[in-house]
Amino acid sequence: MGLISGVVDLILFVFSVVLLLSIPLIDAQVVLPPRLFPSQLLELKQWYREEFGDYLMGEKPHFFVGLVWVEILLLWPLSLANVIGILRRKGWAGRTLLMVGVSTATSMTTIMSELLGSGRASEKLLQMYTPFAAFSVLAILRGLFPRRRHSTHTSASHASSARKKRA
Repeated sequence: MGLISGVVDLILFVFSVVLLLSIPLIDAQVVLPPRLFPSQLLELKQWYREEFGDYLMGEKPHFFVGLVWVEILLLWPLSLANVIGILRRKGWAGRTLLMVGVSTATSMTTIMSELLGSGRASEKLLQMYTPFAAFSVLAILRGLFPRRRHSTHTSASHASSARKKRA
């Protein structure tokens, strides 16, 4: 079980780093003025839009703009917390992963509904978004079922603490 949870944490760490980088550098371009970004980042976003046919990035429908604000104000700080929490094996990391998972699942449900319902999404674009939907499920599960902590106490110390509690 330790190997599986280690692999899960590695996957969640990688996705958290992706969010940590992509939200301020790429996604924020949807809501912030272009003058705030270097030309290389503007070109990268343009390449992505053309390569994957991401019409949401170009058309900026209101629901998508709202989701980007949620990413900037909620998801980005939580992704930073996830990176720190996973690296340092903090017990609270499960809670931040749960929050990120629920937020991402909500966003992905909305986005995937638009992409599939509109019939405008290319296969390539769907393949770009699908891993984030899977990430959200994995983050939720990791948050609901946190890693077990290995106790360093001996059975004698447990017995004495149990006696103290009864007294």
